[in-house]
Amino acid sequence: MSNSFLPSVSKRSKQFTTLNGAGHRGRMRARLLQKGGESLQEYELLEMLLYLTIPRKDTKPLAKHLINSFGSLDGLLSAEDKILTKANISQEFIELIHLLKQTTERLVAPDSYNRPYMKHWKDVIVYLNEYPLKCEINNKKILRLLFLNNQQRLICDEYIVHHGVNSISLIIQKALKLYAMNLITIHYVSGNEFSAEMRKNEAKFALTLQSSTRHFDLNVGDHIIYLDSQYFSLFKNKKLSFEKEN
Repeated sequence: MSNSFLPSVSKRSKQFTTLNGAGHRGRMRARLLQKGGESLQEYELLEMLLYLTIPRKDTKPLAKHLINSFGSLDGLLSAEDKILTKANISQEFIELIHLLKQTTERLVAPDSYNRPYMKHWKDVIVYLNEYPLKCEINNKKILRLLFLNNQQRLICDEYIVHHGVNSISLIIQKALKLYAMNLITIHYVSGNEFSAEMRKNEAKFALTLQSSTRHFDLNVGDHIIYLDSQYFSLFKNKKLSFEKEN
């Protein structure tokens, strides 16, 4: 009968026939500093993690026992709390595992933590110039949507076909799914003309969008018109940039 707390894992680390070991802390610290973590085996990495919660006891036997029981370091770190508790692991070490999980998730998904801030108009224009609309969709009636969080950091950048006020319901649905708190819209106008009638329709759209989103705690920062390689702020009633695209 297996003494493992978890089902068999596809990649199990080496099973240990002895759990004895002492006097390794100084040597492992030296190896870690001189050669890096690659020089340590899984159980040695786990042993050093255990130091943080068991400062005055040899942790090598426990580290080897946990590797045997959970199959690998990954098996231990991904185990549920109730499984860890059954293994007689201290609450302090379980909390340390939670911290490691959160840190690892952040490191392997850096994009979600390094999205640009758009607190100022310059930030918006720099971003739009750096990531212009793809050429193949430039000739369509496109509305670009920049969804931001409560700190004005970009969550999502996407576009839809612009149907005026009929697009508002779809925009709000997307914002709710993303838990967005702020929104900037950019209408890419085809050709070089922006007639008085078009301006009137865009103003109606922007004001209706702003009014509708307030019911969902969604703030519309601005509605921007892109025309002839220039950006115009409908809310600020001014040009945001006169820089031509390369």
